[in-house]
Amino acid sequence: MLDGIKVLEVAAFYPGPFCCRLLSILGAEVIKIEPPGGEPGRMLDAVFAAMNLGKKSVFLDLKSEKGLEKFMELARDADVIVEGFRPGVAKRLGIDYESIRKVNPTIIYCSISAFGQQNKLAEYPAHDINCLGLGGILEISGMGELRDPNVQLADFSSAVYAAIAILAALYERDRTGKGRYVDISMFHSALFSVPIHSSSILNNLGILPAFSSNPAYGIYRTRDGHVTLGIIAEEHFWKRLCDVLDLNFNFSLLESFSRYKDIRGAIQEKLGKMSTKEVIELLEKADIPVFEVKSLKDVEEIEERIGERLVDEVEWNGKKIRLIKSPFRW
Repeated sequence: MLDGIKVLEVAAFYPGPFCCRLLSILGAEVIKIEPPGGEPGRMLDAVFAAMNLGKKSVFLDLKSEKGLEKFMELARDADVIVEGFRPGVAKRLGIDYESIRKVNPTIIYCSISAFGQQNKLAEYPAHDINCLGLGGILEISGMGELRDPNVQLADFSSAVYAAIAILAALYERDRTGKGRYVDISMFHSALFSVPIHSSSILNNLGILPAFSSNPAYGIYRTRDGHVTLGIIAEEHFWKRLCDVLDLNFNFSLLESFSRYKDIRGAIQEKLGKMSTKEVIELLEKADIPVFEVKSLKDVEEIEERIGERLVDEVEWNGKKIRLIKSPFRW
């Protein structure tokens, strides 16, 4: 779909590279600009492949006159530039939006940084966990406690929002002939990615009890493993759960929130006596949202369970590695 679109990527690690990986999957030609020694992320070969498969690499010293000249040559006929420097660095190198626009007025230029280009913290270094902590997301993910979820939400969401904004800017350019500057903040992206929780907290409702104190929503231990129950606000699922587990509860799911500890204990007692297979068969038959907890190390079992291939074996640096397939389907 993006055949004919040329993207220059001047970014390392996660947000910029993953944004450009998405554009590459969609058909764009992506040229990754790396320093002479290569991006530091190359140390983690398979992880680097997950972020950079399908791209071309050009190694340039952007601090040298020759490197800058070569970059400008590439930028003249590029459609998109994605940079992931700390604010101010691109300008010092002479590859900021204003400098590029002089040689390519229709360029779509996207900057992804920790806090965006203009707020009080713009020039400070930060990674994903810093953004999640400052934005209150660590508290949300820990249900009131502080816990690192080990899911890089700020990195991921900023990459995806950047890709969306770039696609919109390409569409706008087709209509107007004009380029566009896009400023993406990892911090703001993470906050925007938790609308259920942020709207609840900002309107004095706290962390929603449907997630934090709902005994029908969570992880339960079985005799030989774990399962997840996923009943949020569906009274019909709650009634079925009570019936199938012979729980003599004559109150609603909403009322159960105030008795969380006792009811969770009662559900755990029932499920803990059964194997994972028995729990799944029993609750699935009753059409209740329940699934076993798996390890990605056993991805073949997950594929068999879901009935589709999730992993591609790809060629990378002369060897075969396995990566999760793109979710795009046409």
